[in-house]
Amino acid sequence: MVKLKSLLMVLLLLASSQTYSASPADNIPLQNQLYAMGKLSIPERSQDSFLNKLQTILNNDLDPHSEALANILVADYYIHTNDPLRAREFLNIATPLVNTVDKASLYQEFNYVLMLVLRTEGKIKEAKRTADALYRDVRESWPDNKLSDIVLERAYINSYMYRYQEAFELMELALSHAYESDDPFQLVETYNVFSILYGALNDYPSAIDYLKKSIEIMEANPKFTQNTYLYVNLADSYRAAEDFEQADAYLDKSFQIAKDTGDISLRAYAHQVKGRLLIDQKNYEAALNHILTSQELHKEVGEELFSFEIHTELATIYLELGQLDKANQHLVIAKEYAVQLGSQDTHYINRLESQLAFKSGNFEQAYELLNESYTQYRKQFNDNLTYVSNLSREQLDQERLVFENKLLEQENILNAQYVQESRKYSYILWVLILLLLLVVCIALWIMLRYRSVARTNHRMAYTDNLTKLPNRRHVFRTLELQHRSSGQTRKPYSVILFDIDFFKSINDRFGHNVGDRVIQATRNICEAILRDSDTVGRIGGEEFLILLPDTGIKEAYSIAERLREYFECYNFDDLAPGLTVTSSFGVTEYMPDDETLDLVINRADRLLYKAKNEGRNQVMASFA
Repeated sequence: MVKLKSLLMVLLLLASSQTYSASPADNIPLQNQLYAMGKLSIPERSQDSFLNKLQTILNNDLDPHSEALANILVADYYIHTNDPLRAREFLNIATPLVNTVDKASLYQEFNYVLMLVLRTEGKIKEAKRTADALYRDVRESWPDNKLSDIVLERAYINSYMYRYQEAFELMELALSHAYESDDPFQLVETYNVFSILYGALNDYPSAIDYLKKSIEIMEANPKFTQNTYLYVNLADSYRAAEDFEQADAYLDKSFQIAKDTGDISLRAYAHQVKGRLLIDQKNYEAALNHILTSQELHKEVGEELFSFEIHTELATIYLELGQLDKANQHLVIAKEYAVQLGSQDTHYINRLESQLAFKSGNFEQAYELLNESYTQYRKQFNDNLTYVSNLSREQLDQERLVFENKLLEQENILNAQYVQESRKYSYILWVLILLLLLVVCIALWIMLRYRSVARTNHRMAYTDNLTKLPNRRHVFRTLELQHRSSGQTRKPYSVILFDIDFFKSINDRFGHNVGDRVIQATRNICEAILRDSDTVGRIGGEEFLILLPDTGIKEAYSIAERLREYFECYNFDDLAPGLTVTSSFGVTEYMPDDETLDLVINRADRLLYKAKNEGRNQVMASFA
């Protein structure tokens, strides 16, 4: 028995000796070197020399920690060189090693690559959870260039989930990290994601502007930046903006870059955008070839993120070609991908199914599907409508926004001063009343005087200093009361938004003093046309809002047209010889399904911008 125990002890010692020899001790200097490599910029981690160095390291006998980290960095290289299948392969090799080592720093490096691979595989929800958790863990310890990567990825993922406001908030953080990192590549990527977000919001001029900024930085820093997708993204934005000539030019450049670099993913995306362009041009046969080529190339590299779009595009083409069975097949597959991706594009699928039912002669089903698509679309985008509208406007007219913000800031300062003065006078009033009880007449005189001052200050807090019209706060408070009343009584009201055309050029040419007098003259013009029951106020710079109670859209349009004509014919020569002024108007009417006031205001705002974009000096109205 004793001999048996001794034999067992010897065997255990041998086993433990073999285990120890099979797992080398931690090589701390090598681990530090690998972690430092992981902190390099993306262009540096995408170099062939980076991969070669890692392969040399992997050829040695490594401790589990170093081996896991080296495999993670190889996966990092492949995901940033558009080879997600190889990236997943090396992540799978690293997984058991990571679990064995069980170190927080190693899990963080693993999750960084994992979030990119999951997104590429179309697993959006998993990618979001991984990215959000990772940022919480590393935001105090990782360098700005990698923090920017994570934030950009989170913003990109949120755009797929229609969380636009959250995405834009993240972009502000990403921009901050990009500037802090002093890495041109991060700024290029940040502007690129900005363009993707604006494209998703159908604000293609802003998307094009950001892509041009991104390309300008990339071309100025060729050694430090590389993003082969910028030109094809720009081509897609021009396509969506219906500038097909520019889209074709940038697609040609994208195909050439894909050929020169051997980038299969870029070639796949370029074929997809070319197919979209041909769909827009109603060349469906040619579009089909490009989309099918794109599908095969995406499969070759394991890219699943765009499968939903590919199948909906194929369904669209087959619908137009009258091949209804094939269209239906691709719609079924698109539905499956929508579920897998967590996509909210069900309204788009329903619209395609409605077209399929219509072409099949099922008119009642087509109507029901189309109605359901509209309901889903409205529900899906209603919450973001105000934010998106305002955001697009801010980015399209940044100089004006800065100017208006300065005016509003000054107004807020003045209002705060008036309120503070009013409080101060009230305190003085009561102190005097307490101290001068015996001198009633003097106390009453002081009380009346200071009450008058308080009323004046209160009135000034709600009055525009330049025009003496109601200011923004007063106008919107009145409008809110009217909206609530109309919601209860169903009585109509209309809103006119207008501003002075080319006001900046008036200031530049004739001086700010003349510009101020033009704004003051606007009050006289409005008072000559408007009724006593109407409210007009200045809500910013050269922009005014008019509330017309108990007024339908036709009458409101007529009033706006009279104002436009009055502006056009008004004699401004007294202010400056040769001065002529015109204005542009957006007119809308409250409708019963306008749940919030923002919907009414934004509708008028979009009509105003339509009037300006289509030539100015005109009235645009929403006729029910």
